[in-house]
Amino acid sequence: MFVPRFLYPLLPYRSMVFPFLVACAIVVPCWLIFRLYRRRNPGNRISFLREILLLIFVAYLAGLVVATLTPNRSSRMLASGRGGIQLRPNLASLTCSSASMPEGSTARGFCEHNARGNVMLFFPLGILIPLLWTHIRFRRGILIAIAVSISIEIVQYLSSSLGSYRAVDINDVALNVIGASLGLMLVSILRFRPRLRPAVQQ
Repeated sequence: MFVPRFLYPLLPYRSMVFPFLVACAIVVPCWLIFRLYRRRNPGNRISFLREILLLIFVAYLAGLVVATLTPNRSSRMLASGRGGIQLRPNLASLTCSSASMPEGSTARGFCEHNARGNVMLFFPLGILIPLLWTHIRFRRGILIAIAVSISIEIVQYLSSSLGSYRAVDINDVALNVIGASLGLMLVSILRFRPRLRPAVQQ
């Protein structure tokens, strides 16, 4: 089957597509019913843009749960018998630059896949938070991202006793925060640009 070249970076995550669709099929209708119930008063004004953003946010949260909390059955984790715990930041894990991970090796590919996935996972969070809650500034958005990421790691640690084989890694938190920061910066730049135009024209 032909796959467009721009979709190549997403191919390693294709196994999550079906669980994500199942989660959305459950969560989205429940959310729509809830919002319709909340808006049953005719006097309430509805912002369709905000409702669409909220729906996207709910779908994103469903995807976040699927990506981070579903059992991990990779051969690497099964061989060790557990997901493992890493509470010490490791620059080599963040940059995938280590003598034990030469270019083209399986370990290097696994590291890059993990790093890219953790950054991409929280990039939408950094975009959606300031769009939905305009009073939240950059610093608070970062704190929210940290809290969400640490909460995920805690749940992964608790679920490891049930055989989820999920790794608890402080480096994942750092990569998540980097992804959220990129999203927050993108929204901040897009908001700041219109303010600069009058000054430039003068």
